[in-house]
Amino acid sequence: MGWYGDSAIRNHLFSGIIEITVKGGQIVKAKKARAFTLIEVLIDLFLLSLISAAIISGYMASVKAARFAKAKISAVALANEKMEEIRNMPYDNVATKKGIYPAGELEDSENINRGGIVFTLKRVVSYVDDQYDGNAEGTIPGQPVDLYPSDYKKVEIGVYLENKSGRLAFLTSNMAGKAAETPTETGIIKICVVDSKYLPVSEAIVTIVNPGVVPPVDLEVTTGNDGCILIPNLPPENHNQYHLSVTKNGFSTDTTYPRTPQNPNSTQPDKNVLIQQVTNQILVIDFFSTLTIDLVDPNGNKISDTVVHVEGTKEKWFNPSTFKYSADLTTDANGHLELKNMEFDEYKFTVPGKTIATISPYQPLQLGAGTTENVKITTAPGSDSMQIFSCTPKFSAQESLISLSITGSNLDSVTAMKIIQNESQFSGINLDYEKGSAEDSLAADFDLSLAPVGVYDLEIEKAGEILRQKDGFEIVQ
Repeated sequence: MGWYGDSAIRNHLFSGIIEITVKGGQIVKAKKARAFTLIEVLIDLFLLSLISAAIISGYMASVKAARFAKAKISAVALANEKMEEIRNMPYDNVATKKGIYPAGELEDSENINRGGIVFTLKRVVSYVDDQYDGNAEGTIPGQPVDLYPSDYKKVEIGVYLENKSGRLAFLTSNMAGKAAETPTETGIIKICVVDSKYLPVSEAIVTIVNPGVVPPVDLEVTTGNDGCILIPNLPPENHNQYHLSVTKNGFSTDTTYPRTPQNPNSTQPDKNVLIQQVTNQILVIDFFSTLTIDLVDPNGNKISDTVVHVEGTKEKWFNPSTFKYSADLTTDANGHLELKNMEFDEYKFTVPGKTIATISPYQPLQLGAGTTENVKITTAPGSDSMQIFSCTPKFSAQESLISLSITGSNLDSVTAMKIIQNESQFSGINLDYEKGSAEDSLAADFDLSLAPVGVYDLEIEKAGEILRQKDGFEIVQ
């Protein structure tokens, strides 16, 4: 090879020659190396990003774990500190502002900053009815009725991160007074909270209010695992002034109702408290549900901007009836309504100014707790059109012969009754019509021995008019 200066060597370098041997100012060996392709570079970058992400993720996880451990240690120390403060208080002063009666000065809930971490500290003080000397209900065999069930106090302290639900620390302690039980001029309220299946509901928030006694009663207590709370030492009052209510996050609400001159007949009246007696009350709550409604005309077209009246069957007052849920609601541009936070109940529907031909499912609709139900309301062409209200039975096994009966309006002269599932349909025979004072009835016999299992539409026909009840009947195994 010839002689090369620095500039020539640089040119070779920029040409891709990266291994050069120079002797006496001359290049005696120059090896051209293979360059990286774009794909190889991208693969290397991708692998590098994965490794970096894993390293960063591991680092962040370790930092988070360290912070959590620090918070938990601080929370335990805080809980111990606050519990020790309560243990040094006089017995009669161990009470929160909302928890028991008479009220104390302890905060039921407060935020505390420790080491830059904001904790929420919750205190619960409740009376314990020890079973050794009987209970307030007198249900322990061989034991008397305990007329003074406030045997001792239970203190619970929970520590949480601010606006977080997970508990970092929890302490409980029992505290007894030095004085012996003595007769008092007070009474007791026992409240048990259950769900729609009558199972106990724990951690429900119960409020007890009576502003007419001295000092006024304004309590907020939490149910235990058995769903019950016992509030002793309440001032007696026999004019139904103790107002009780209960709820829980994501649950419905139940309450007692005052008797008023306008509504004297409460279904669940506010309570009395009598001297050395237990006033019992059961309150029922459960998960909220969702109810959707679609309103269509006889041709299936959506009916917008139209009022639908929705009414439950649970009453607050009777004679006259005042229902817990009763509302006029207007459909949107798609003829649709979506009702959230609905309480489990039976609901009925009307469309003011219009005749309803069918409602699927049949009304009253049984809305269960924690469920979603979809309702389709089909209006009729006129007030003299056929209507279907209900069907009996709503389901049947594959039997050789059953009698299917429907109730409704304007069912006279119906010439055909069918059940239809996709391509399968079965016609009833021996049609039997009966006119009633409030509704008509129509019955027919069906042979279901060859009918497939499943949900069927119910269809009736009269003078060329056809009315179909969607999902009106079901065949089960």
